[in-house]
Amino acid sequence: MTLVETLLTIGVTGVTLFLVSGWMSGVRSDARRDLAVRMLRDLDVALVRYRRDTGQYPVGYGNDSRISAVVHLLDHPKSRSLIDAFPALLKKGPNDATLVDPWGTPLRFLGPDSNDPKVITNDGRPVFISAGPDRDFGDHTPAGLGDNLRSDDPGPDGFIDDVAKLLAEKNEEQPTTRGSPLEKDD
Repeated sequence: MTLVETLLTIGVTGVTLFLVSGWMSGVRSDARRDLAVRMLRDLDVALVRYRRDTGQYPVGYGNDSRISAVVHLLDHPKSRSLIDAFPALLKKGPNDATLVDPWGTPLRFLGPDSNDPKVITNDGRPVFISAGPDRDFGDHTPAGLGDNLRSDDPGPDGFIDDVAKLLAEKNEEQPTTRGSPLEKDD
């Protein structure tokens, strides 16, 4: 090989590695976002299951409200199975009660008694929040809110179907009353 061919080979290899590394970075970023959306969807389903079985949402206490809410969900068998299925990298602390998003930031929990507009507009439905890739909840700068993810608002793909299925299951479990307009008498 001549010097020109060697330099050309090195240049093509360098450009290829640069393009592949940029592509892989995008794939990793998309995978983290998808994992966060799935995690928040599962937490929303866990909250619905918990409420369906107990008649109320789990409450959070003080600064560690996210931990106490997760402990309530872990103490309940139907919601525990969803949280136990999370990958180990999303669970920290004693008894895996501190949940973190794929970027390593602990989730925030707004309980049913919160005065936050996110809870008030949802009729007291609690919300888990991920700070997103910038790891900023937007407490000090509104720009930090742009990439936050919430358990009640997964984005354009949504998971309304999962919650609708749970509500349909609940309606199927309720016994029908005799003499309803939909029931025919023989």
